This record gives sequence, structure tokens and C-alpha cells, in this order.
Amino acid sequence: MDCLGLPVTPPNAADRTLAIYVHIPFCARHCAYCDFNVHVEQAQNKIVPETVDAICKDIIQSATASPGFPSRKIGSIFFGGGTPTFLSVEQLGSILAAIQTCFDFDTDIEIASEANPGSSDVHKFSAMRELGFNRLSIGVQAFDDDLLRRLDRVHTSADADRAILAARGAGFANLSLDLMFGLPGQTAALWRDSLDHALSHGTDHLSLYALTLEPGTRFERLHRGGKLELPSEESELEMYEDAIGRLTAAQFQHYEVSNFARPGKRSRHNLVYWHNGEYLGVGPGAVSYLDGRRWKREPLPRRYCAKVAAGQDLCIESEQLDEAGALGETMMLGLRLLDGIDLSRVAARFHVDPLQIFEDQIETLQHRGLITLAGDNLRLTHSGLLLANTVLSEFLPDT
Repeated sequence: MDCLGLPVTPPNAADRTLAIYVHIPFCARHCAYCDFNVHVEQAQNKIVPETVDAICKDIIQSATASPGFPSRKIGSIFFGGGTPTFLSVEQLGSILAAIQTCFDFDTDIEIASEANPGSSDVHKFSAMRELGFNRLSIGVQAFDDDLLRRLDRVHTSADADRAILAARGAGFANLSLDLMFGLPGQTAALWRDSLDHALSHGTDHLSLYALTLEPGTRFERLHRGGKLELPSEESELEMYEDAIGRLTAAQFQHYEVSNFARPGKRSRHNLVYWHNGEYLGVGPGAVSYLDGRRWKREPLPRRYCAKVAAGQDLCIESEQLDEAGALGETMMLGLRLLDGIDLSRVAARFHVDPLQIFEDQIETLQHRGLITLAGDNLRLTHSGLLLANTVLSEFLPDT
């Protein structure tokens, strides 16, 4: 089967919903920490509308590749990037219309988009709301202009304030903000200020990410050369624990390692990932996961457009997970959720007993106080949460 052949059997036969991810690869600037598939372009440079047209064709080709595929209900759509709001409202609308033409939507579908404060205003947000978008994730990163400059962000703290107010004014009742900690020059006090500033906006959801030095990024090169000083691991851990305390006191549910939500405001789309569910990715560099098979599309916009136009296979890399790999990923991803993982559902999905398969890992991690098992529920303890990467890696094969 080539990369356009889309298997239709979901991991859980009782759940036939599907998520769709749309990758918009364009940005006004490439941030110093970012290793995503991002291409810096001027607004509406020729390649931008060409890529939008190709994404629409990609959607149609994907939907028609397997006769039964479009019968699956779409539970969530997420526009990520890059900067989705780099596109015009008309371009966003054309992509959404292509999806709606090819697929049936759940009645309570979540249609979400990332947004950059520097390319958003109340008119764009209002038009997006009219198109059907009902959730925004605004990439604030910090409410401090000096930190934002160090990150190469194109917006200021005041721009972020205006974008948040514009989103509320446009009628978005589900609003998420991204913040980062462990940044160069960031103190505990500056981190608390950003948290308090975010809370003052009455945000519904917060995603908090520790800075990761990804290979090939400017930050990684500077750090390797001794030219980028970062907070210590102890300081970074204190920032994380401070955030947990402040947000839970503010009645947020800490529902995933990096994510906090008010009741009813959890990210439906991201829950698909954490439950190791199935999703179709369209756009340059987008990843799809169906029937245990994960594959990545051509990342370069010009090549992507040419391949779509020619009806060529878009896949540049692919892996078919064996049962052990899929089981391990399901355990690893599910344990990121603070509600834990229901082992009876894992057993029903894979027809094996996870307690038996992972007996040694579970016993060792319980002894260390990093996980707890109550009936069929396995979850991280607070100590395990602070060492989540170490704990979760124990469930992947050959680690």
C-alpha cells in the first residue's frame, strides 16, 4: 500500500471518529528554539496560495483513496504550523470547506487553530469564528518583551494582550495560551508574572512547555558553543511545580503533563494523540497515523505542491508499528494523562494483559514511588510526574 492508501480500521472498533491535522508551514520569522517544519515567507508570496490549493487537493485525494474512509466522523480538526493565521481568512475557509465537502462532522466537533499574536486581530478572529472555528491556541510564550526578543518572537506582550481581547471579542469561549519556562534570562519571578498575567485574562486552557534544545536550532548551536546560559534543572523544576500549585489553586485541572484546563475545556484534538487514536495529517510535513502505520508527507512546500499536482505519493518516511510498538506507545502516551490509563481498555484493544507484559516495569516504578496502580487504573504519582520522560520511556520497546 502506498502513502495515499488509507486504512480504515480504528484502534478501538467502538470508536470510529477521526481527527484531522492541517499543517500550515509558513511564518514571518523562524524562532530560535523552533525545529518544526517552518518556512519564512512574505505574506501571500506565490508559494502561499499554491500551497493552500495543494492542501485542498491533498484532502480530496486522501478522502477518495479508500472508499470507506470518508464514512468516519470527524471529531476534531486542528490547524497548526508554522502560523495558521499567516493565511487569509479566505484561505483558511477554503481548506475547511474542502474538509467539510469530503467528511462528515460530529455535531460537537472541535475546530481549533493556533494563532500568533502578531498576525491576528478581531476582524480575522470574528471571520474565523463565522467559518466554524470554536477554539484558539494563542502562542504567547511569555508576557515579557525582553524574553520574547530572545526567543525571536515577532510580537510583544501588548500584542498578546490585544490578541486575547480580540479572541474574546470575536466570541471564542474556548481559548488556550501557550507559555514557556526554562528560558534564557528567565527568573522564577518573571515566570510567576507570566502565569499571573495569563490568569488575569480568564483563559480557559494553558499549555506550559519547558524549553527543549532541539538539534539544528539556533538555541542549540548557541548553547553548544557556550553562548547561551539557561536556568538550572533545579530552577526549571521549581518553575514547573510553582505553575502546578498556582494553576490548581485557580481551579484548573492539571489533566496532562504540560496541560491545564478549566472544567470542560480540555483539548479534544490533543486527547486523540494521548489516547493513541487515529488522525489524518494534510499539508507539507504533516504526519498521519492509521491502523498502526505512521507516515510523513513531503515537507518542502514547492515539492509538496508539485507532487500533489502530479498525483504522486507524498510519503517521505513511513513505519508500520508492530503490536509491541503500538502497545508501548499507547501506554507511554496514556500515562501522560494525570487521570491515568485504563488497563482494561488497553487489554481489550490489544488482546493482551498489559499487567503481564509490563510486570517488571510496573513493579520497579511502583517500588520507586513513580506510578501507582489502583484496580485497572495506572497513573503517575507526583514524583513520577516530575520525572515523566524517564518513567514513560520504560514502556517503549528496546529502552
